[in-house]
Amino acid sequence: MKNFNMNRFWQVLKWTVISEKKSIFTTAVAFTVAFLAIQLFSCFTIFDLSRGLGTGATNAGIMTCDAILSFMWLYYCSGVLGNARTRQQRTTALMLPASNTEKFFARIIYCCILMPVLLYVATVAATGLRMLLELIAGHENIVSGLSFLGLNLHINVNGANLNLFNDFFMIVNNCWIFSLFVLGGVFFHQRPFIWTTVTLVVVGIVLGTLLFYIGVMIGEDNIERFFSPWFKTMSLETFEFIVSLILTAFTVFNVWFSYRLFCRLQLVQHKWFNV
Repeated sequence: MKNFNMNRFWQVLKWTVISEKKSIFTTAVAFTVAFLAIQLFSCFTIFDLSRGLGTGATNAGIMTCDAILSFMWLYYCSGVLGNARTRQQRTTALMLPASNTEKFFARIIYCCILMPVLLYVATVAATGLRMLLELIAGHENIVSGLSFLGLNLHINVNGANLNLFNDFFMIVNNCWIFSLFVLGGVFFHQRPFIWTTVTLVVVGIVLGTLLFYIGVMIGEDNIERFFSPWFKTMSLETFEFIVSLILTAFTVFNVWFSYRLFCRLQLVQHKWFNV
């Protein structure tokens, strides 16, 4: 099957969610309890539950939940082949009456969108429960702290200052990072999140070292002389836009390469890729 059919795609996505319903329910309950415990620990004093710790402690708890949410988002992005780890799971995945494109994007939506949204809902639910408990305990100046979750667009109310380039750069940068973990999740079949993280750290160290020594060989004056005309005539918004386009190209390539590797899924894994 090479053609993309929306009905088959929807059936595969629905099958994916139904087959993972136990994991979805467990994840929702576990993270709601965990996020609630983190926020309660941040908002309540140990010796006097009727007196809250204030706005700073509340925001610290929300930021901790946000950090965990970002971490888990990367973890789930690396789980594209989470339903094809064992031989039995791979047999089931290969026998599904759908094309590789439909299977791939069904897993992408499940891992990169549905599960992170579920964790976001768990964070909001935990925040609501915490605020309810604070109200019962008689806390004053109860704050939600939800402004720390998600993106804050820098849009001036008067429309005079639309700083959308920075927001676009942040969105594209996050998508690029997610695409790296998607690629790692397809390339590394065992412990993909750990191996992807280790690989990115090693590549970062190697590239950083090479760039440092290349810069030393070229010389600081020569580098400044070459890049100075560019930065003098280029605004920050233009620079962010150019970098965003480059990251977008890398993101598309990562997704495309992940899809090509996904199409090569076999019952018996390749010994060099099955790390």
